[in-house]
Amino acid sequence: MKYIYSTVKTRKTIEFEYRRLEDRYVPIIEVKLLHNGKYTKTLAYVDSGATTSIFHTDIAKSLGINYKKGEKRYPMGVSGHILTYLNKIKMEIADVSTDCNVLFSDEFIPRFNLLGREDIFNHFKVCFDDRERTLTFIKK
Repeated sequence: MKYIYSTVKTRKTIEFEYRRLEDRYVPIIEVKLLHNGKYTKTLAYVDSGATTSIFHTDIAKSLGINYKKGEKRYPMGVSGHILTYLNKIKMEIADVSTDCNVLFSDEFIPRFNLLGREDIFNHFKVCFDDRERTLTFIKK
C-alpha cells in the first residue's frame, strides 16, 4: 500500500462553535456583508447542500442595494421554487473577505439566511464536526 504525505503551508484557520437552535446545535455563523461603504452583520446557516447563498431582501435594503437589478433566478429548495435576484456583494467571514454571488429574496422565509458553497467553499476548506459541534474554515 502506498501512502502520500504532504506538508501544508501555514493557513489561516477560523473555528466557530455551533449555535443552539431549539433542541439541537447547528452550524450558524455571523457574516458581514459590505456594499458601497455600508455594512451589516447577520447570521447565516452554513449549508453544504446549497449552491448559492440566499439572504432576505431586508439585508439588501439596509445596504442600499437595488437587488431587483440583479438577474432573476428560481432556485429549487425544500419548499419549492422561489423568486430570487442574483447580485455580487463583498462578504466577510471573521476578517477574511471575498466577493460573492448572493441571491436576495422576499419569498425566502426561514429564520436565518443560508451560506452556500459558491464563492465560499472555493476560498476555504470547510470542515463540519457535528460531534464536537464546531465548524472550521481554513483559508486556501
